[in-house]
Amino acid sequence: MQKFSGILLFFICYAAAAQYDNLLISNDSTNFSPKTLALGIDNWAFVKDNEYFNLIADGYTLLGNQTEVSLKYQAHQNYRLKAGFYALKYFGTIGFEQPIPFVGLEIKKGNNRFYIGKLYTDDRHQLPDEIYAFERLLDKRRIEHGLQHRFKNKHWQTDTWLEWEQFIYKNDHRRERLNFGQTTIFRQTFKHWRLSVPLQIYLQHRGGQINVRSSGNNSVNNAVVFANSALGLSLENLLNNRTSIGLKYQYLRLDTNTDNPEELLFTSGYAHKWQVFVKYRYWQAFLSYWKANQFVAPKGNDMFQSVSRRVEKFLDNHNQPADVFKYHAEPKRQLLSFSTRYQKEVFPDLDLAFIVDVYYQLNRSSIQSMYYNSEVYHRWDYALGLYLRYRFDFNLNKK
Repeated sequence: MQKFSGILLFFICYAAAAQYDNLLISNDSTNFSPKTLALGIDNWAFVKDNEYFNLIADGYTLLGNQTEVSLKYQAHQNYRLKAGFYALKYFGTIGFEQPIPFVGLEIKKGNNRFYIGKLYTDDRHQLPDEIYAFERLLDKRRIEHGLQHRFKNKHWQTDTWLEWEQFIYKNDHRRERLNFGQTTIFRQTFKHWRLSVPLQIYLQHRGGQINVRSSGNNSVNNAVVFANSALGLSLENLLNNRTSIGLKYQYLRLDTNTDNPEELLFTSGYAHKWQVFVKYRYWQAFLSYWKANQFVAPKGNDMFQSVSRRVEKFLDNHNQPADVFKYHAEPKRQLLSFSTRYQKEVFPDLDLAFIVDVYYQLNRSSIQSMYYNSEVYHRWDYALGLYLRYRFDFNLNKK
């Protein structure tokens, strides 16, 4: 234990980097002169190894490659059309995952960016990982369609979007899903200090008026809205042009409009997150304390939820999945976490990122059933990530 604590202290004191929110982010502005046709290639090779042993999140490894290929036509200096497809390949599988086609219109006017069709998601809408997990960028959930407006100047940055996640037809047995979000961040610099105040809201609507509804199943609402929100404060001391240290606090909430929250189990909840961080050139390090009371986010990082998301891998006497984890909850979840990250453009258009996340569970939790028995208390979990991203726009007019 003393040896591991020493290693953590070493990284906290000497490791830092570019902002985590800007990890491997691509440019969202138009790049070419009018009447230009370009071929865009965006390729990620990734390894994400989650070594989790708790009762909330599953441990697994993602090893693969994802590619986004698109044709971009710069019809005007202020807007361009984009169409292409997204392909995902997990190493160890025979074929590709189902490709996803996309289309989009990107408009820029001053400090404003508008998207119709494919949305810009590289920065995860500036949402915290507890509400919108970084891991969503490693699979098809990265592709979102809808409407979006982004704004950025010296002091303000906003992102407002409406994503149509699941469309339904008449007599459809599924429910439609709409996601709405709004992020506003205020930044102010005072000589050697930088102040940031983020306010984030993320709503998920499930329902519809034309879908088939089952009167015999009272466990599913036809219409429900889950709301996650976060308010924070970050203060960063700029020691020089390469090094900074800082403190950050966030208050997060869950609210629903129903007394039947479905798989979230809780109708309301909240969480506190305290964090200290250090940045130095290509490195960054975070030490965080997470204290939650019934906090759940439908699209958030599994590790920070108060409701288990582990798969049901045990079978009952009828050879059916046993509900071991389905109703397991840890309302008062507490985590101490440490993260260090390295990111650098190793060659033109080629970015490398390496991430280490370590979690220490402070709360006691247990499951006692005829299929599975386990108790977790003061348990270590960790995750390793290695990412190589290549992005390039090739001007076809030159040919």
